[in-house]
Amino acid sequence: MDDNPYRAPEADGYERPEGAPYVGRAGSGRFLAAQIDHAFGVVIFLAVGMNIAETVGNVGAGLIALAAYLGYYLVPEYLFGATVGKSLFALQVRCTSGKRCTLRQVAIRTALRLVEVNPLLLGAIPAGIAILSTQRKQRIGDLLAGTVVVRYTDLTQANPAGPAIKIVRR
Repeated sequence: MDDNPYRAPEADGYERPEGAPYVGRAGSGRFLAAQIDHAFGVVIFLAVGMNIAETVGNVGAGLIALAAYLGYYLVPEYLFGATVGKSLFALQVRCTSGKRCTLRQVAIRTALRLVEVNPLLLGAIPAGIAILSTQRKQRIGDLLAGTVVVRYTDLTQANPAGPAIKIVRR
């Protein structure tokens, strides 16, 4: 077995046995990961918006800042399967089959964030209700995209080759 922690993810071609679906994660880890991610997203939103407001006007700055906020979720979830907050709690977004998510799936998850985690539409209450009431602990975006949030350990137990990123805990 190759000990290189930077090898390509071998879980991409892995199919879980029938009757053994990935079950999502709920609880304090996912909640805290979401809070950390939201804090990073807000900082990015404000930094971008405030720095370009004089150049493109308030409306333009708001739209570009919103795109940067959503980009914080879209880019790392597509490239690495996790945002900073998810990585800190050893969580990863995957297809319900266990494969890495496609750009389309990540885009659906990210777009639905506008409805599920919108402070003008009851904050994160819709997402929380969906996570607590679905069998696989999925947000509405997860349900529509066919994704689930799992722990890295769930992936390594199912696939002995392990994840592409080696997690070192001290």
